[in-house]
Amino acid sequence: MAQLPKELSKPVQCLMIDNFDSFSWNLYQQLSMLGADVVVVRNDALEQSHFAQLQIQSLVISPGPGHPKTDSGISREIMQYFAGKIPVLGVCMGLECLVDMYGGEITFAGEIMHGKTSHIRHDGRGCLKGLEQGFSSIRYHSLSAEVKTLPEELTITAVTEESGVIMGVRHRTLTLEAVQYHPESILSEGGNTLIKNFLELKGGTWDENPGFKVADSSLPPFPVQVPNHVPEAQAARLPTILEKIHQQRLKDIETAKKTPGTTPTDLSTLLSLHLSPPLISLVPRLRQTPDRPALMAEIKRASPSKGDIAPSANAALQALSYAIAGASVISVLTEPKWFKGSLLDMQFARKAIDSLPNRPAILRKDFIVDEYQIQEARLYGADTVLLIVAMLPLPRLKLLYAYSKKLGMEPLVEVNNTEEMQAALDLGARVIGVNNRNLHNFEVDMQTTTRLADMVKERDVILCALSGIKSNEDVRGYVQEGVSAVLVGESLMRAEDPAAFIRHLLDIPEPATTDKKYRPLVKICGVRTPEVAVAAADAGADLLGLVLAPKSKRYVTLEEASQISSTIRQRRSVHSASQEAKEAVGAVHPANAPWFSLHAERLVTANVSSRPLLVGVFQGQSLDEILRAVSIAQLDLVQLHGTEPAHWAHHIPVPVIRAFHVRSGETTKSLRDVSRPGLHQFILLDSVREVAEGEEALSGGSGKVLDWEAVEETVERGEGPGAVGRLPVILAGGLTPDNVREIVAKSRPWVVDVSGGVETEDGSSKDLEKVKAFVLAAKDT
Repeated sequence: MAQLPKELSKPVQCLMIDNFDSFSWNLYQQLSMLGADVVVVRNDALEQSHFAQLQIQSLVISPGPGHPKTDSGISREIMQYFAGKIPVLGVCMGLECLVDMYGGEITFAGEIMHGKTSHIRHDGRGCLKGLEQGFSSIRYHSLSAEVKTLPEELTITAVTEESGVIMGVRHRTLTLEAVQYHPESILSEGGNTLIKNFLELKGGTWDENPGFKVADSSLPPFPVQVPNHVPEAQAARLPTILEKIHQQRLKDIETAKKTPGTTPTDLSTLLSLHLSPPLISLVPRLRQTPDRPALMAEIKRASPSKGDIAPSANAALQALSYAIAGASVISVLTEPKWFKGSLLDMQFARKAIDSLPNRPAILRKDFIVDEYQIQEARLYGADTVLLIVAMLPLPRLKLLYAYSKKLGMEPLVEVNNTEEMQAALDLGARVIGVNNRNLHNFEVDMQTTTRLADMVKERDVILCALSGIKSNEDVRGYVQEGVSAVLVGESLMRAEDPAAFIRHLLDIPEPATTDKKYRPLVKICGVRTPEVAVAAADAGADLLGLVLAPKSKRYVTLEEASQISSTIRQRRSVHSASQEAKEAVGAVHPANAPWFSLHAERLVTANVSSRPLLVGVFQGQSLDEILRAVSIAQLDLVQLHGTEPAHWAHHIPVPVIRAFHVRSGETTKSLRDVSRPGLHQFILLDSVREVAEGEEALSGGSGKVLDWEAVEETVERGEGPGAVGRLPVILAGGLTPDNVREIVAKSRPWVVDVSGGVETEDGSSKDLEKVKAFVLAAKDT
């Protein structure tokens, strides 16, 4: 047996058990300032064998994080030992210990209250004697006593005026009292009065303390009321968590409907204008991974049962990381009060993945009770919505299901028991999720999915397991039972490396590493004749630039560009027929990767016989001129080398290279939006040529080597926060056969682009020997 702590080997007026909480100091200070001699010990510093040796006059159980069953140490045991012997006061966790000790349940309070105030209605007896009705209190908790399971030995002494959550309980005969709020805080009114009352108690029973009127049978019982002020005698129970959320969402919807700009008429008008983003179908997206279960990866900052999970999480960044790691669906919590989500989260999560070739479906995870919310979902980018059978009468469920289908969205229908599963099947739902968490009390039972799995066998239904999934073992077990998709939220939000966690969860192999030697592609720009084009192609050039900007000294007419194009295409056709038969069939559904890396990889791995690709270089022309040139000259790519609007890329039918003109000392301005995805497919960095005062400073033909140090950080940073790998860029400006090897070794660009560096002395044509030397030096690094 461990030795009794030295400070407890003598008589002690007040012993406080510290449940590892910062508020313990405040409570200790309050007790001390009111005259108590207090000794504080942690909840793991005593053993039960010590209790008989203690000489204490009163006991206080402090606040603390977590649940009393798992996080309160010896708090419950010492409270039980001294019950009926001395006065005992519990604060926050202390109340939960008291209720749990007598067999009551501690569950979600229905609201997350961290540093928020509530007004308290109470019975005015015991430690609450002398406190004003409706006093203000500060609360830090998400758990509380469940009124339906409160044992007979205990009585409710205080509740919040606003929501009816239990704020105080007391033993009916013993001097055991507890409050859920924090009386030690300066924001709680009457806190000193409550503590003074406690310190005045003597003995272990209320009969020994008649002045506190707890044992006075002539007084009426405390009239506990539910939030709508129905007396307890008329109410079977307080609202469950799901009911509280339901009530709040109804209020939220009414507020939104009355707000100018978001009325039902406004939303209908926006939908009729086709302003909702394009949909993808949920069922095919979930079936794209027949060799493993589909992952529904959730963005969830908080929950009613766990409180804050990742309150500072960025929805867009989280969505992109999920998508690239292999998620089939991204579930976005949009409920603001309990889950700290928003429609804006969903909108930006959708925007972050919109440029991916095989983006996940977006699920609006909320408590859908009105068609209005389904309209919101479409306008903010959802592909599907959650319908919870437990909170919807069957006629309402059918109407919402039908309306979602009308807007093109197959809903995820959530069930928790056999009755709800049968309702979902009768509905004709094709995607059914079994929630392992009971939404009435938020308790998790991982066997819920197991019990219901047989009901969907031999049916054309995708069965999803929702909630509580933390490991690869959980997933494997569900797959054996016929589960096709799993939803994972909290574990993913807490993971340091979501991509690695997803690979572990779904048995996805580590990304393959390649020992392939690095070689950049080579672009020869300023080609003016078919002969030079063929010679450059024979030398190994991957891209040929045809300058169609009239002000350039390397300008070719549209007729000349067409002749070059015809010659190169004839050359390519010689090899393409035999190569086509050898082409491997690619994946039906392309992997997701960051925008620029994806397009660079596609071009690198394209059929070699289709090279060199023809790039039309434009600067200052209209969009119509560019489109005409693409059609007539049959260009493979377009290079926008001036100040053309970025959105033109959406109207140009071939991939677009956009030039960024890097001026020394103005890198931030020069590279603004350089990694913005979804518009141009490729990035070219070029140095700025000297121009006369008043002229527009653009790149091209400068002969100046790009200041690599000025752009290195941008390239190394990649495609934004969380991106893996460098930004693939085309490097231009001042390159020659003599310096390209060194520059490539230093900067490792995706493509090197040369024009003046491989020309004859007079600049009238390409020097074919220089072209050969440049290609050899660039690729032999």
